[in-house]
Amino acid sequence: MVRVRKVMTMDITERIRSETEYMTRSERHVASFVLEHKNDIAFFTLDELAKQTDRSSTSVLRFCRRLGFDGFKQFQQTVRAELKYSPDLMDKFRRAADEPAEDTLLAQLVQQGISCIRQTFREMPAERLQNAVERIAKARRIYIFGMRESQALAAYTYSRLLTVRGDVFLYQEGYAGNVEALLSVTEEDVFLVYLFHRYTRQTMQLLEILRQRNIPIILITSPPTEPVARFTELILPCEVDVKGIKNSSLAPVCLSDYLCNAVAMAHAEDTMQRMRESEELFRRCDMLDE
Repeated sequence: MVRVRKVMTMDITERIRSETEYMTRSERHVASFVLEHKNDIAFFTLDELAKQTDRSSTSVLRFCRRLGFDGFKQFQQTVRAELKYSPDLMDKFRRAADEPAEDTLLAQLVQQGISCIRQTFREMPAERLQNAVERIAKARRIYIFGMRESQALAAYTYSRLLTVRGDVFLYQEGYAGNVEALLSVTEEDVFLVYLFHRYTRQTMQLLEILRQRNIPIILITSPPTEPVARFTELILPCEVDVKGIKNSSLAPVCLSDYLCNAVAMAHAEDTMQRMRESEELFRRCDMLDE
């Protein structure tokens, strides 16, 4: 009798339970771990999951294929999609507090932050990064926007980009409702927008306005990206989920540093001239301070 598989219409938990009787002992061991740590799988690498389950990477891959996936990446993307919205602050704190303290809190957070950076750049297509660099370098003006924690990321990137090129603006008019400033933005400009779960209504409204006006958007966000994919084809996903009270900003900061340095290298002579003029201005300001 041929077994009819309908796992692709089920969520991860249902898929595992429907396939358990057909699994090998190793696959069942991996399945048990996944069911108990579903929220944590989102930022595990294949090797890390193998280590956590004390099984080989091959066993983990066989488990993923048993569920109907092409490999670990597709499996992990599906898990992230099911965890579309980040847990609330209380859930994140409980998850951190319940974690066995094998290492110090500092060591745990550092390791998780490093894991976020590695996974972000491991999965980022090189051509997409290059596309973002070219758009920033060639744009007439750069507008940078973010709200809540993303506002700090926007300000950080603004300070970096301002060092290497002119016509960079931290778009803050939206905070005060002065949306008329958007009337001067053209298709020759670029909006660099930071947006992470949970989404702010004002940022979503801004993205909709920019899309309707055909303003190029570079969106730095966290997976899953399906809810915001309609706004732009240039999305730079960053891993941010860690077992702390808040998400980690290390990967977005590292990505911002890369973009700024790459833009500087793309126009080295112009950047050097701007830095000379900046140094002269710094010296004059220092003299005025005295």
